[in-house]
Amino acid sequence: MITRTWKSLPRLVRFILRNIALGTAVGWTLLAGILYSDMGGLYSMISHSSYGFAAIFLLMGGFSVTFGPAAVASAVLMGYEFKDDDDLDKASKAPVTPLKPAHAKVVARR
Repeated sequence: MITRTWKSLPRLVRFILRNIALGTAVGWTLLAGILYSDMGGLYSMISHSSYGFAAIFLLMGGFSVTFGPAAVASAVLMGYEFKDDDDLDKASKAPVTPLKPAHAKVVARR
């Protein structure tokens, strides 16, 4: 059922969700490495705090909000193309008119 629902989504939505999940996984892996290495004493501060769960939750949210959209942006900027999409094919074959400079009259004041 999940596969059928996933396939029924538009390709662009699947592309965005897939890359957000990938970026979130990368961000959480980086966070786990930072906490495991106790960089800057972060893990020891969190483990000795009474609000350690909230700190981990906020860090996970921050890393997912940062790395998820970064993965989507990098995938878009790398030039991912939808080859089956007819609208994009029509848009790419639109006639291009060359730009011509516009002349403006300038009056010098002295």
